Amino acid sequence: MADLPAHRLPQYSEDARQDALFHYTTATGLIGILEKGELWSTAYFCANDESELATGKGILEPLFRSATDEWIQANDSIVRIFSSRGVEISSHAKAFEQTITGVALSSLCAFITCFCKPTGKEDLYHGLLSQWRGYGSDGGYALQFSRKKLLAEIERTNRTGNFSYQLQDVHYNPDNDLKKEVLNHRVSFLSAYRSFLEELAQPLDFSNLTMKNPIRDLTGGPLESLLDYLIHTKNQHFGEERECRLSLVDMLKPNSAMPHATHFSRNGLIVPYRATPKLTFDILSCVEGIVVGPAPRMGARVQAAAQMVQRLGLKIPVRPSHIPFTRV
Repeated sequence: MADLPAHRLPQYSEDARQDALFHYTTATGLIGILEKGELWSTAYFCANDESELATGKGILEPLFRSATDEWIQANDSIVRIFSSRGVEISSHAKAFEQTITGVALSSLCAFITCFCKPTGKEDLYHGLLSQWRGYGSDGGYALQFSRKKLLAEIERTNRTGNFSYQLQDVHYNPDNDLKKEVLNHRVSFLSAYRSFLEELAQPLDFSNLTMKNPIRDLTGGPLESLLDYLIHTKNQHFGEERECRLSLVDMLKPNSAMPHATHFSRNGLIVPYRATPKLTFDILSCVEGIVVGPAPRMGARVQAAAQMVQRLGLKIPVRPSHIPFTRV
């Protein structure tokens, strides 16, 4: 602190810790956020976790398999039809779950902005070392947001701008509360499964080879709860991030470009993203601090960040991370 006389730590309390959400970024990212007053939410399939949205897959297969076993035990008419054709009907349980998930992900695109929750005082003051290692290629910066203020802005944006933003914690165990929400719609999913099998059981008509959309009757609660579960269930190995996500879901139309998406390059990967609407979503009013990541010339980096904040007419305190990390 001696070489940074203007440095001041925020007042610590459990309420402050629970309200804090950190968004880690580079110097370029920080400049863009502050100058443009917007956050970018990137398409889920461009996330750093290559298993993104895959951890929660398979949630419906046991439901379909159990129903299929019951029909087999009861010698249901649908079973007899498949048996007469030499087809194992139970194989469709997994196939239909994959069909629903595949069609859902090809019809809906989730755009995600990631935040991390601090676990204690040191995380709140100085950030997470794992995040500085992963996102701080140039030393890195972390914007400290207020969850309460973000939720208020989300509510206003959704109400006035007809958006569907949500802010929700990520789960690192597939058996979570969001899974319960999906299974609350078991009747709808089973009805769709039965309809799918009955359509397959119809005599082949070469004059009509089209099939009904398998998610046609699942829009609304069932499909949205499934996508919500997939978006917010992540591999357990990422658990230390304690991630919270700002998400926005877009409906994709066949043979059309991704709506409203812009693109940027991340190490050669072309990433679709959506920017928060500045007219209705005042993200800068939700920022309560900026943490400058551990790197050489800390004094100059803190001073430059503070001067930029002042130039933009913002009242956001800037503080250095005291984590003794040196990038080799």
